[in-house]
Amino acid sequence: MSTDIAWGLFLAASLALAMTPGPDMVYVVSRALAQGPRAGLVSAAGLSVGLAAHTLLAAFGVSVLLRASETAFVALKVAGALYLLWIGVQMWRAAPHLDVHAARDRLDAARLFWQGSLSALLNPKLALFFLAFLPQFVPAASTTPVADAVALGLAFSVLGIGVQALAGLAAGHLSDALRRSDRAVRALFRTSGTLMVVLGARLLLAPK
Repeated sequence: MSTDIAWGLFLAASLALAMTPGPDMVYVVSRALAQGPRAGLVSAAGLSVGLAAHTLLAAFGVSVLLRASETAFVALKVAGALYLLWIGVQMWRAAPHLDVHAARDRLDAARLFWQGSLSALLNPKLALFFLAFLPQFVPAASTTPVADAVALGLAFSVLGIGVQALAGLAAGHLSDALRRSDRAVRALFRTSGTLMVVLGARLLLAPK
Protein backbone atom coordinates (compact mmCIF):
# COMPACT_ATOMS: atom_id res chain seq x y z
CA MET A 1 0.00 0.00 0.00
CA SER A 2 1.42 3.39 -0.99
CA THR A 3 1.92 6.12 1.57
CA ASP A 4 -0.71 8.34 -0.08
CA ILE A 5 -3.33 5.60 -0.03
CA ALA A 6 -2.50 4.70 3.57
CA TRP A 7 -2.90 8.34 4.66
CA GLY A 8 -6.15 8.68 2.71
CA LEU A 9 -7.63 5.60 4.36
CA PHE A 10 -6.38 6.74 7.76
CA LEU A 11 -7.94 10.20 7.47
CA ALA A 12 -11.25 8.76 6.28
CA ALA A 13 -11.33 6.23 9.12
CA SER A 14 -10.27 8.84 11.69
CA LEU A 15 -12.95 11.28 10.59
CA ALA A 16 -15.61 8.58 10.79
CA LEU A 17 -14.46 7.62 14.29
CA ALA A 18 -14.30 11.25 15.43
CA MET A 19 -17.88 11.85 14.28
CA THR A 20 -19.18 8.74 16.06
CA PRO A 21 -20.66 9.71 19.45
CA GLY A 22 -18.52 8.27 22.23
CA PRO A 23 -17.25 9.09 25.73
CA ASP A 24 -15.07 11.97 24.54
CA MET A 25 -17.95 13.56 22.65
CA VAL A 26 -20.25 13.14 25.64
CA TYR A 27 -17.63 14.75 27.90
CA VAL A 28 -17.27 17.83 25.68
CA VAL A 29 -21.01 18.24 25.13
CA SER A 30 -21.67 17.89 28.86
CA ARG A 31 -19.20 20.62 29.69
CA ALA A 32 -20.60 22.90 26.98
CA LEU A 33 -24.19 22.39 28.12
CA ALA A 34 -23.29 23.23 31.69
CA GLN A 35 -20.87 26.12 31.11
CA GLY A 36 -21.26 27.38 27.55
CA PRO A 37 -19.41 27.23 24.22
CA ARG A 38 -16.03 28.30 25.61
CA ALA A 39 -16.08 25.46 28.11
CA GLY A 40 -16.76 23.04 25.27
CA LEU A 41 -13.85 24.38 23.22
CA VAL A 42 -11.42 24.28 26.14
CA SER A 43 -12.51 20.76 27.09
CA ALA A 44 -12.05 19.58 23.49
CA ALA A 45 -8.55 21.09 23.46
CA GLY A 46 -7.72 19.32 26.72
CA LEU A 47 -8.95 15.99 25.38
CA SER A 48 -6.78 16.40 22.30
CA VAL A 49 -3.69 16.71 24.52
CA GLY A 50 -4.66 13.48 26.27
CA LEU A 51 -5.11 11.79 22.90
CA ALA A 52 -1.72 13.06 21.74
CA ALA A 53 -0.15 11.64 24.89
CA HIS A 54 -1.71 8.24 24.15
CA THR A 55 -0.20 8.46 20.68
CA LEU A 56 3.27 8.74 22.20
CA LEU A 57 2.53 5.94 24.63
CA ALA A 58 1.41 3.66 21.81
CA ALA A 59 4.35 4.60 19.60
CA PHE A 60 6.90 3.86 22.30
CA GLY A 61 5.28 0.68 23.51
CA VAL A 62 3.83 1.67 26.89
CA SER A 63 0.42 0.54 25.69
CA VAL A 64 1.86 -2.95 25.25
CA LEU A 65 2.46 -2.99 29.00
CA LEU A 66 -1.18 -2.12 29.67
CA ARG A 67 -2.31 -4.90 27.40
CA ALA A 68 0.06 -7.43 28.99
CA SER A 69 -0.39 -6.42 32.63
CA GLU A 70 -3.82 -6.85 34.18
CA THR A 71 -2.69 -4.94 37.27
CA ALA A 72 -1.49 -1.89 35.31
CA PHE A 73 -4.65 -1.83 33.22
CA VAL A 74 -6.99 -2.08 36.21
CA ALA A 75 -5.05 0.54 38.19
CA LEU A 76 -5.27 3.08 35.37
CA LYS A 77 -8.92 2.24 34.70
CA VAL A 78 -9.90 2.71 38.36
CA ALA A 79 -8.00 6.01 38.57
CA GLY A 80 -9.74 7.32 35.45
CA ALA A 81 -13.18 6.16 36.59
CA LEU A 82 -12.79 7.72 40.05
CA TYR A 83 -11.64 10.96 38.47
CA LEU A 84 -14.75 11.19 36.27
CA LEU A 85 -16.97 10.26 39.20
CA TRP A 86 -15.34 13.01 41.28
CA ILE A 87 -16.00 15.61 38.54
CA GLY A 88 -19.64 14.50 38.30
CA VAL A 89 -20.19 14.69 42.06
CA GLN A 90 -18.58 18.15 42.20
CA MET A 91 -20.94 19.40 39.48
CA TRP A 92 -23.95 18.03 41.38
CA ARG A 93 -22.78 19.65 44.62
CA ALA A 94 -22.19 22.99 42.88
CA ALA A 95 -25.61 23.15 41.19
CA PRO A 96 -27.76 24.32 44.16
CA HIS A 97 -25.34 27.13 45.00
CA LEU A 98 -24.57 28.20 41.45
CA ASP A 99 -24.49 31.93 40.71
CA VAL A 100 -25.91 31.57 37.21
CA HIS A 101 -25.11 35.09 36.00
CA ALA A 102 -21.48 34.97 37.14
CA ALA A 103 -20.69 31.33 36.37
CA ARG A 104 -19.41 31.97 32.87
CA ASP A 105 -17.41 35.03 33.88
CA ARG A 106 -15.58 32.89 36.46
CA LEU A 107 -14.91 30.09 34.00
CA ASP A 108 -11.55 28.53 34.92
CA ALA A 109 -10.24 27.64 31.46
CA ALA A 110 -6.97 26.15 32.76
CA ARG A 111 -8.83 23.84 35.12
CA LEU A 112 -11.22 22.68 32.40
CA PHE A 113 -8.30 22.11 30.03
CA TRP A 114 -6.40 19.88 32.47
CA GLN A 115 -9.54 18.04 33.51
CA GLY A 116 -10.15 17.19 29.85
CA SER A 117 -6.54 16.09 29.42
CA LEU A 118 -6.62 13.85 32.49
CA SER A 119 -9.98 12.33 31.60
CA ALA A 120 -8.44 11.12 28.32
CA LEU A 121 -5.03 10.22 29.70
CA LEU A 122 -6.46 8.08 32.52
CA ASN A 123 -8.54 5.99 30.10
CA PRO A 124 -6.62 2.75 29.33
CA LYS A 125 -9.13 1.86 26.62
CA LEU A 126 -7.78 4.76 24.57
CA ALA A 127 -4.23 3.48 24.99
CA LEU A 128 -5.24 0.07 23.69
CA PHE A 129 -7.26 1.65 20.87
CA PHE A 130 -4.23 3.52 19.57
CA LEU A 131 -2.07 0.41 19.90
CA ALA A 132 -4.52 -1.50 17.68
CA PHE A 133 -5.46 1.33 15.31
CA LEU A 134 -2.27 3.17 14.39
CA PRO A 135 -0.05 0.26 13.24
CA GLN A 136 -2.55 -0.65 10.52
CA PHE A 137 -1.64 2.54 8.66
CA VAL A 138 2.14 2.47 9.09
CA PRO A 139 3.64 1.26 5.78
CA ALA A 140 5.26 -2.13 6.15
CA ALA A 141 8.39 -0.86 4.42
CA SER A 142 8.70 2.23 6.61
CA THR A 143 12.16 2.91 7.98
CA THR A 144 10.73 5.21 10.67
CA PRO A 145 7.70 3.36 12.09
CA VAL A 146 7.73 5.20 15.43
CA ALA A 147 7.78 8.63 13.77
CA ASP A 148 5.05 7.51 11.37
CA ALA A 149 2.86 6.30 14.24
CA VAL A 150 3.34 9.58 16.10
CA ALA A 151 2.42 11.59 12.99
CA LEU A 152 -0.71 9.50 12.48
CA GLY A 153 -1.73 9.89 16.10
CA LEU A 154 -1.25 13.65 16.06
CA ALA A 155 -3.35 13.87 12.89
CA PHE A 156 -6.07 11.85 14.62
CA SER A 157 -5.95 14.25 17.59
CA VAL A 158 -6.29 17.30 15.32
CA LEU A 159 -9.31 15.80 13.55
CA GLY A 160 -10.81 14.85 16.89
CA ILE A 161 -10.49 18.31 18.38
CA GLY A 162 -12.11 19.83 15.27
CA VAL A 163 -15.17 17.59 15.44
CA GLN A 164 -15.49 17.82 19.22
CA ALA A 165 -15.07 21.60 19.17
CA LEU A 166 -17.95 21.91 16.69
CA ALA A 167 -20.11 19.69 18.90
CA GLY A 168 -19.13 21.75 21.94
CA LEU A 169 -20.02 25.00 20.20
CA ALA A 170 -23.42 23.66 19.16
CA ALA A 171 -24.18 22.39 22.66
CA GLY A 172 -22.90 25.63 24.19
CA HIS A 173 -25.17 27.77 22.04
CA LEU A 174 -28.09 25.53 23.03
CA SER A 175 -27.25 26.21 26.67
CA ASP A 176 -27.22 29.94 25.88
CA ALA A 177 -30.87 29.71 24.89
CA LEU A 178 -31.69 28.15 28.25
CA ARG A 179 -29.72 30.57 30.41
CA ARG A 180 -32.66 32.87 30.96
CA SER A 181 -33.79 30.45 33.65
CA ASP A 182 -31.75 29.79 36.79
CA ARG A 183 -33.59 26.52 37.21
CA ALA A 184 -32.69 25.42 33.68
CA VAL A 185 -28.99 26.16 34.20
CA ARG A 186 -28.88 24.25 37.47
CA ALA A 187 -30.66 21.36 35.74
CA LEU A 188 -27.97 21.45 33.04
CA PHE A 189 -25.27 21.24 35.70
CA ARG A 190 -27.00 18.25 37.29
CA THR A 191 -27.47 16.60 33.89
CA SER A 192 -23.81 17.13 33.02
CA GLY A 193 -22.74 15.82 36.42
CA THR A 194 -24.90 12.74 35.90
CA LEU A 195 -23.29 12.12 32.53
CA MET A 196 -19.83 12.35 34.12
CA VAL A 197 -20.87 9.79 36.73
CA VAL A 198 -22.23 7.50 33.99
CA LEU A 199 -18.95 7.81 32.06
CA GLY A 200 -16.98 7.00 35.19
CA ALA A 201 -19.15 3.98 35.99
CA ARG A 202 -18.95 2.81 32.38
CA LEU A 203 -15.16 2.97 32.47
CA LEU A 204 -14.98 1.26 35.87
CA LEU A 205 -17.15 -1.66 34.68
CA ALA A 206 -15.60 -1.95 31.23
CA PRO A 207 -13.80 -5.23 30.50
CA LYS A 208 -10.23 -5.18 29.30
